Amino acid sequence: MTTQAKCRARLLFGTVLIASLFACGGTQNNTVGGASQSRFVRYEFSNDAGTRSYKIFIPSHYRTDSDWPLLIDLHGCGSDADEEARWSRFNELAELIGLIVVYPEQTAEANGSKCWNWFLPEHQGRGVGEPAIIAGITEYIRQIMPIDSRRVFVSGISAGGAMANIMAVNYPDIFASAMIYAGCEYKGTTCTAGVAALPADVSGELAYQAMGAAARVVPVFVIQGDRDVQVPYPNAELVVQQFLSSGDWADDGGNNKSIAREPARLESGSKPNGHSFDIQYYEDAAGCLLVEYWLIHGLGHAWSNSASNGSPRDILLTDALGPDVSSETLRFLLNHPFPEVGKACYQLTQF
Repeated sequence: MTTQAKCRARLLFGTVLIASLFACGGTQNNTVGGASQSRFVRYEFSNDAGTRSYKIFIPSHYRTDSDWPLLIDLHGCGSDADEEARWSRFNELAELIGLIVVYPEQTAEANGSKCWNWFLPEHQGRGVGEPAIIAGITEYIRQIMPIDSRRVFVSGISAGGAMANIMAVNYPDIFASAMIYAGCEYKGTTCTAGVAALPADVSGELAYQAMGAAARVVPVFVIQGDRDVQVPYPNAELVVQQFLSSGDWADDGGNNKSIAREPARLESGSKPNGHSFDIQYYEDAAGCLLVEYWLIHGLGHAWSNSASNGSPRDILLTDALGPDVSSETLRFLLNHPFPEVGKACYQLTQF
């Protein structure tokens, strides 16, 4: 067996030691400085649900004697890990703050447009289809690296945002909190170029049912541009209300408005010479922040505050005018790990 084949076999069947992440084949990204080189390497994962490749970013200062937060980030249609990493700037930020980032990749064979199949019932549940593959990648990384189980997060944009919603709903025991960017409500399958017809309370109850015995209030950071014609911005409001509804069910087992559907606070801001934005903050009765929703004025279906490399796709799907939603995403997620027993709110961390 060749070295490459041995590495692939170890990665597929879970017998790898962390050293093999560095020894096995792949292209290293050395653009981020440090005492040693950061790594951005592609691997392949298989389980009973199928096979997908993924890329993992490991900061230059990675050590095995401490636990690391982990972000699973899901790209949009037609994209891949390299493009998603460039647009989101998550690798750059992860190097600064100490974060492992994993980018699962969709295949053209699974979807001709390389979209996650969030709109198909067979890919909307726990332990089936693409959610099972993404969860399998997550669990595999947790097995082979010193990952902090309280700080495992999921995020995504567009089709990836819709799939991130599915992951947060079906695996609330794995993902502490989530970011959904230009995504769709759970089982709201008519949101592309329109507004999903499913009432948010129905979506929220379906989400609560999908959580099963692991049902809990899942904090979520929602981002949307008000000039987005691919996923019009009212869909983001449905996502917000879906999570408030499922949280209402999960906190005490009843749909009794124990979690308010109206924002507790409103803020507005703007990036100098860039886009303005409004922020809605939703809290529970104890004042704990559950949902944060950014509506960016003038933003289309694009990554905000992302540099373009000049390619047609980058020009179309990035927006340099900001705000920096990538930094805000990590700020929210890192401040929303799984809560400690006996604490009403989440233990805040510095970012």
